[in-house]
Amino acid sequence: MPDIHVLNIITHVTAGSLAILTGLVVLARRKGGGVHQMMGRITVGLAIACVTTALIGAFVFRGKLDLMGVSIVISYNLWAGVRALKLKENGRRLGDLGPAILVVMAGTGLFGMSRIESLLNWPPALVYATAGSLVTYGGWDVVRTLLPSRWRLWLNPAEHAFRMAGLIAALMSVAAATLFPSPYVALGVSGVGSLIAFAFAFRAARKALGVTPSAALKARLKADSEL
Repeated sequence: MPDIHVLNIITHVTAGSLAILTGLVVLARRKGGGVHQMMGRITVGLAIACVTTALIGAFVFRGKLDLMGVSIVISYNLWAGVRALKLKENGRRLGDLGPAILVVMAGTGLFGMSRIESLLNWPPALVYATAGSLVTYGGWDVVRTLLPSRWRLWLNPAEHAFRMAGLIAALMSVAAATLFPSPYVALGVSGVGSLIAFAFAFRAARKALGVTPSAALKARLKADSEL
């Protein structure tokens, strides 16, 4: 079993590192188009491999509640980010409530058991941040089903942008928590990443509403002005 554990760790670290690199490329490039979609699929595939090995490590080899929690929150956001893109102009459906409620329950349970140090791997600050993330993301998706349908046009693209940018930030935050002894380094990376994710979400919402012209529209307007 130790050999399997080591192989799982190597796969996890490799997939996570490559997911961060390809994800940063996606964030840096122009959104939309074939290259964006291809790089996005590669990033999602690597992230799936990363979180799958993380879940195996957390539940099978380590047995630490905070590692289980962070694995769940990253997995959930990965699923929710892809799900938001597929929904397009549709809202979350009743089938989406089940995973959201389970995530809220997981966060609440982690809060309740955060004083049992033998079940935790990280300092309390990171444990509370992980539990808060579970409750926040799950709670948001529960509330989201009640929002007006007219909001879906901009909300789905914004959520896709936020969740995917937040995914890269979460992977970087976990890496920081592993490499640096101070929990505040990881919290700082997570905080800055969340702000950047909000910026991408705001931009995606403006574009969906037609406030920010797309690249194709800009090119057409430029061509018309030169005639």
